[in-house]
Amino acid sequence: MALENDTVAGATIELLETRLRRLTYLLTGDANWTGEPTPPAKPASLDDSISRRLLRLEKDLERLSRNIPAVRDVLSLHDRFPELFRPAPPGSLPENLTTQNLASVVLSYASAFPETASRLSSLNDLPIPDAETSAALIQLQPRLDQLAKTQEDQARQISGLRVRSAKALQRWYEVALVSGGECWAEWEGRLEDVEREVRREEVVRERREKEL
Repeated sequence: MALENDTVAGATIELLETRLRRLTYLLTGDANWTGEPTPPAKPASLDDSISRRLLRLEKDLERLSRNIPAVRDVLSLHDRFPELFRPAPPGSLPENLTTQNLASVVLSYASAFPETASRLSSLNDLPIPDAETSAALIQLQPRLDQLAKTQEDQARQISGLRVRSAKALQRWYEVALVSGGECWAEWEGRLEDVEREVRREEVVRERREKEL
């Protein structure tokens, strides 16, 4: 049992060594006369290490994104839609189309190329606004912000007035109309009672006069 475990362990180590040699060859692309891949040379200084080189690349890319809007837009697009930068898998490409068919598909959009190029060229013909005008517009921004704030305050006040008007209208309806209607109904009931009493008294008086 121990012999089998040693055999399995030895085979595993041998496979790992083989993979390590393959990785070394992929990194260096060189081998000695015995077939052993040449190990990668050690960096001359700490700045030549892979981590420092990657850090320099990141700093250069960050500097480019600050200075060049196109690079910044591409990085923003990559952050928002990373799937656009992934290569299409071979299975998603049509395999049953010939070169002629693919060319016809591309040429079907040929009419859009000059139009797109014309639109892009027209951007160069757009006049650049005057610096003084742009500066004046920038100076107006605080006033515009203040006006927007004032407009929001007025909208809030108008909303409050609408609520108060609705409550006042509801109160007037309850007091003036509903309560007034109830009051008129009560008065009408009292008048009917008075009319009945008056008629009763008149009937009694007429009977007395006839008896006399």
